[in-house]
Amino acid sequence: MNTTSTLLLARVRAGRHLTWRALRLLALLLALTAGLSFQASALQGNDNCHDPSTIVKDGNKYWIFTTGTGIYAMYSTDLVTWQSGPRPVFAAGSYPSWIQSKVPGFTGDFWAPECVYRNGKFYLYYSVSTFGSNTSTIGLATNVTLDPANPNYQWVDQGEVISTTSSSASNAIDPAVVTDASGGLWMSYGSFFKGIGLIKLDGLTGKRSGTSFSWLAGNVAADGVTRNNSGSEAPYIVRNGSYYYLFINKGACCQGSSSTYYIQVGRSTSITGPYLDKNGVDLNKNGGTTLIATKGNYVGPGHVGLFQENGANYLTHHYYDSNQNGRARLSVGNMGWDAAAWPFITRDWLAAGRYTLANANSGLVWDAWGCTGVQGQAIAQGTSTPA
Repeated sequence: MNTTSTLLLARVRAGRHLTWRALRLLALLLALTAGLSFQASALQGNDNCHDPSTIVKDGNKYWIFTTGTGIYAMYSTDLVTWQSGPRPVFAAGSYPSWIQSKVPGFTGDFWAPECVYRNGKFYLYYSVSTFGSNTSTIGLATNVTLDPANPNYQWVDQGEVISTTSSSASNAIDPAVVTDASGGLWMSYGSFFKGIGLIKLDGLTGKRSGTSFSWLAGNVAADGVTRNNSGSEAPYIVRNGSYYYLFINKGACCQGSSSTYYIQVGRSTSITGPYLDKNGVDLNKNGGTTLIATKGNYVGPGHVGLFQENGANYLTHHYYDSNQNGRARLSVGNMGWDAAAWPFITRDWLAAGRYTLANANSGLVWDAWGCTGVQGQAIAQGTSTPA
């Protein structure tokens, strides 16, 4: 893993002109390869982030919701420079009152939100718990806009989706929502306490529909014995082709540079599983193919989300930066699919090919007219000549 995860040039295609935004990013990459001191490929602005939701877009802004007091929000207009939202989802002292009966002593630190857009509004799922406990609950709030300046901006809490107690087999945290091939809505969730679960949601209300439940990962040991502590959490399901792909986390989070989080994946032809890794081992029996793990100062990657736009697959996750005292930060990678239909993560946002860099306003292009190869010569700008 390297910081080119944030070079968002996936909209570019060979033979097409680059916009000034893409030109700026490419110029930064060129500067990096030239050995300049700044990190050209790093996200800009405030990229503090833990347990990021999937990116969701409203108007010209991309939003991510994360673990934090009242549910922290951050936004970007270019997927590179991020800023803190002007206010949390829930103001201090105005948290949904029903939460106290589910998680006594809750003080406002919401975990691992997930946001999806459907039915003309945004559905924001959030989890409430305390560290090391499965006395937890997942709630839902809705809003017709994510723009706090919009007069229609108002988060309306819809109440409980699912709760667990100390006697429950599962743990109601880390919600993630997926639509199946038939249009059905599902939510995966869970952490450590016997593994990852899946429930059906009502497509209109976004709340639980019926009592169906499926174990997806971490429920039993390799010898078939039910586990009490699975070590699996932060599930996320992606549908691609004829498969559903389940991303999960293993290891320990929330310990800064000492975190041991890593991301694994398995796949199934059914939304309810079984999910098998590349070796055919069930994720319910300690299977899992590792997709991203600690590398260099990028420690404990976790909590996958996938945003798709214009043919690009923006895979988000957090990591702990050991160069910054274990600060939790956002990373964005480019997810692709290999010949066997397994996902892979690349930091290369430019496909092979010949590119033209053009000013979107004047139409003038960059070229090497007059260059003799001497170091430091300027790149020329002029009228494009057809190849």
